[in-house]
Amino acid sequence: MVITLLSLGAQRSSACSIPVFRYALDRWSADAYRLEVSAADAKDEAVAKFLRNLGTSSPYNIEATRLAAEVAGPSRLLFPPGKDGQRQEAWSGTLNAEVLGQFIQSPVRQQMVEQILAGASAVWLFVESGDQAADDASVAKLEKRLRYLENVAQLPHIDPTDPTSKLGTGPKLQVKFNVLRVAKSAAAEGLFLKTLAGVKAKEEMTKGAWLAAVFGRGRVLGSWPVAGFGDEQVEEVCLFLLGACSCQVKNLNPGWDLLLSADWEAALDKADKLAAASGDTVANTAVPEKVAEPETVKIEGGAKASATSATKVASKGEMHLSGPSSINWTMIGGIAVLVAAGIFFWFGGQARR
Repeated sequence: MVITLLSLGAQRSSACSIPVFRYALDRWSADAYRLEVSAADAKDEAVAKFLRNLGTSSPYNIEATRLAAEVAGPSRLLFPPGKDGQRQEAWSGTLNAEVLGQFIQSPVRQQMVEQILAGASAVWLFVESGDQAADDASVAKLEKRLRYLENVAQLPHIDPTDPTSKLGTGPKLQVKFNVLRVAKSAAAEGLFLKTLAGVKAKEEMTKGAWLAAVFGRGRVLGSWPVAGFGDEQVEEVCLFLLGACSCQVKNLNPGWDLLLSADWEAALDKADKLAAASGDTVANTAVPEKVAEPETVKIEGGAKASATSATKVASKGEMHLSGPSSINWTMIGGIAVLVAAGIFFWFGGQARR
């Protein structure tokens, strides 16, 4: 199972038809990391300047605390609180200008934010193993499946007159997945990779290539080793993000936030104006196929069958991502026999009357 949806106690709304990725971009502010600065590190000129400028208008989702002189230990960076309310350590050590630079910005993070603001539904981060041939093959496979999903998946229809499904400012609403490659050895991305992997990073990720999917305002849906992560898992992630947002409480959804430098409100307003200037609209006016109830669909086989399945799943509302499913033809055959037998005996009874 790739994604576990925590539904108990969640506030669900059948009316909202905004896709998960866009609902997150519109409404979910990034949770704050906590930076605990030791008394010794607080004396560093670069650190002191950073702390002075860290206010409510800061583009960083970080809150800082100066530790008292009598508190022993190094400076620490802590993840936002988990679902249990506890914070896990993301980094500890001596805080200086070089380390601080990794906290606040890095090339990959900047590209990722730019791509989301340009309309990417999600950005897939591929962290390389170092084996170029194997990494190239894995990326090519991922790209192929993402391009396929872009062609067959359909977004939920959004009624412009429905106040519960009103989109915020931002780029054109579309199905678009980007891929960014990151080298494990990239010094500027060291802290970013730690936060991208999350507090429950699997051991296999330290040895081989791994993936993570980022959407909204820098929210990581999950991180997974490339080994064993195939087309089916890629589809689960993408179709969940494209489906209507049925659980609107952020902390009851899977994932965690990255430490980023972004003024999202101003950037989204700019993206909205660019979309309007180019003639793009944020509302999707496609009429979805009518479906009765949510279901889990495994996409496989020919393009026609896969296209139908992908459209149904992405258009639905709630998804049950509990792993692969397939049609049990034996059970269906048995049900058909029972129905036929019932009809036969009914007509027989009518004839004897």
